[in-house]
Amino acid sequence: MPNPDNPDDESNPVLGPFLSMTVNELERKLERPVLTETFTSVKRFMDLHCHILSQTFQLPVEELDRRQAKMELFALESVSKEIPKHIQLQEVPERPYILAHPDLRCGNIMVDDDFHILGIIDWEFTSTIPQQIYIPPPWITGHDPDTLLMVTGVPRDQIWLEFRRVLEELHKTSSGWTQLCQDWGLLHQDDTQSQDFLLELSPIVQILRHPSSLIDVYYPSIFQRLFGSETRRDAVVNEFFEQSKNQAIAEQIELHIQKSERYTEYLRNNNLLIPYERPQQIQEFLKRAKALLQAGEARHGKEIEE
Repeated sequence: MPNPDNPDDESNPVLGPFLSMTVNELERKLERPVLTETFTSVKRFMDLHCHILSQTFQLPVEELDRRQAKMELFALESVSKEIPKHIQLQEVPERPYILAHPDLRCGNIMVDDDFHILGIIDWEFTSTIPQQIYIPPPWITGHDPDTLLMVTGVPRDQIWLEFRRVLEELHKTSSGWTQLCQDWGLLHQDDTQSQDFLLELSPIVQILRHPSSLIDVYYPSIFQRLFGSETRRDAVVNEFFEQSKNQAIAEQIELHIQKSERYTEYLRNNNLLIPYERPQQIQEFLKRAKALLQAGEARHGKEIEE
């Protein structure tokens, strides 16, 4: 926030402990505070988010099945290995902390009839973050869980390509845009950096900021990049847990299932268990779709006979 002693001096703001929606949500579930600080170390900043990600999936959930437990633990282990590959944890003096809006979804960006940005709302939990994890909004890079399953509108890959094209053109107009393009690996001046660096970094940051998005974001993006889009995820996950070196992680599967069973029983005994209706809705939709398809085929066959 601005320094009350000199509010017009932007170079000397007042900084308090780190705030985030993720920390707030975990505190609510744990019913105890999560210690944060005014971060000046990238490693300590990342340690906090890795801790929150791990703790989130230690919490009991209702009706956890074995496959879901495996998928979560595999994704957590994989993400932990990807972090040091894509995020520089060493301190770099010339890479500052940046004030970053935590939720730049389209609904929070106000525009006029010509799509000129008029303002941005919902600044709660805004904080400074290391430049290493400063990325475009996930709906631009294609890693927003709210839009991953959308089949209408502009394809996600086209949004990213258009965004990238505009940035590459703007970098010729000012050093600020050039610096942004360099930070996001769009100028390909660093031979050690992947040409798709930003698209590889984005899902990792999205998962760290929003741990509940782990499954929805990891498997369509990071998993496919590592193992290929045609690879059966269940085969890879099962093979991982069958390896002797991963037995310590495999043992956590039973612990998570047992914890879930006790939690589910508690909810059921206290009439707090809310049925998850989405699978049933999907089955009903598939049933109706199958009936319509069969009716269409029958009608088409009858027309041919006539």
